[in-house]
Amino acid sequence: MKKYKLLLFIGGLVFLPFLIGAKSGDYENKPNIIFIYTDDLRYDGVGFNGNPQALTPMLDRMAKKSLRFHQANVVFSLCSPSRASLLTGRYGSAIGVLELGSDLNGNELSIAQYLKEAGYHTGMSGKWHIGKTPVAAGFDFSVFFRSNGTYYGRTINDEGNVLKVEKHCDLYCVERSIDFINDAAKKDEPFFLFHNTQLPHMNGELIWDARQETKDRFNVAAMPVPESHLDDLSNKPEYLRSVRNLSQAKVYGYPDKKAIQEHTRDYYAVITEMDEYLGLIFKTIEDLGLKEKTYVFFMSDNGWMLGEHGFTSKVLPYRPSTKVPLFVMGPNLEPTDLDHLVLNIDMAPTLLDMAGITLPDNLHGRSIWPLMNGDQVDWRKAFVYEGLGTYGGALPNLSVINQDFRYIETFENSRLEKVVFREFYDQKTDPLELINLIGSEKVMSKVSEAQKLISEHRKTVLQQ
Repeated sequence: MKKYKLLLFIGGLVFLPFLIGAKSGDYENKPNIIFIYTDDLRYDGVGFNGNPQALTPMLDRMAKKSLRFHQANVVFSLCSPSRASLLTGRYGSAIGVLELGSDLNGNELSIAQYLKEAGYHTGMSGKWHIGKTPVAAGFDFSVFFRSNGTYYGRTINDEGNVLKVEKHCDLYCVERSIDFINDAAKKDEPFFLFHNTQLPHMNGELIWDARQETKDRFNVAAMPVPESHLDDLSNKPEYLRSVRNLSQAKVYGYPDKKAIQEHTRDYYAVITEMDEYLGLIFKTIEDLGLKEKTYVFFMSDNGWMLGEHGFTSKVLPYRPSTKVPLFVMGPNLEPTDLDHLVLNIDMAPTLLDMAGITLPDNLHGRSIWPLMNGDQVDWRKAFVYEGLGTYGGALPNLSVINQDFRYIETFENSRLEKVVFREFYDQKTDPLELINLIGSEKVMSKVSEAQKLISEHRKTVLQQ
């Protein structure tokens, strides 16, 4: 497959030159790509990851036909930074996006820009949560709403027309994604669709506003309550006692067991409605006969805490917040369960790799295309989580996460000069992250190992 180097820096400006020889005949072997990015969906919020209480029949059916990644994480658990990192393959600190609604640095390019120049018809539908518009980010087609808001009666920008849409915003955007797929399937070029859901993010009133008939499908008494819901936080940083994750949880009635169960029921209910809407996209792919030339990715921008340590929400560097579902369905992919440590910053290099585009040198992620093809790959054993935003009163932190342990350094302020608290959790014996082993001799070598990784990250990413 022919590859192209697309990124040129001339006089301080960024150019995407016309591809030499990129005519319609070159497109025949390029796959269609649909990337579904959900919002606030934790790893075990779906049935296919082993949760018997989650009702996600459409996603379960698709996942059964897919590569399923069981150690997928995001490099910062917050909407805008996560989305920006997915679109660029780079850490939020390097691209200027650490808070909600931030825009990419001026010289950053999205995967849509690369794919468009390589001959793809590009479309985006759903939630858009970075500063520039989808069109400016390289999307030919865009139907989007910004940030958070009501599920019904949402203001949506539909191809430049600003509309107030009475139906559920996710259903409307699914229908418009289907319009894009129908139109793209008729063209003599491959397509890339970036579909973003609002669900299961709360609405503008900070509730999960599912239909009552959907809620009635769940048995509240059967909803799980995390063993750590009564954590007194005595071995965790002081700021957590006043962080929004805790204060907002108390508004919902946490840590009362019944309150957590009712809240969890509401969360699962909106996930079920999301599953229903996404099923329409999956049906369209099948009806149009696109399965043999289309790859579908399903992932979430971050996880969600449902009472772990008494918390709600995300942002924090703990497992329910950083770990997300991920599956990939497509031609010649044998359904398999994989435990590779895969990140949202790996998605941009993967999509570019699949399209035959030479990867830019500045990407922080790695292509999982070799993993998808069954190749033996010397894969990463750990990664650095950049909790550098201060949303909800969080203090900046850097963490090293692998399958064995989670090491967290919390800093006094954004200058990252003084570490005020350290945490170390054994992920094998203490998956609930209750026992902070900092100070124990038996973990000193692993702490030293993690500190070296953080030091290297500061040199190669933060100081770029």
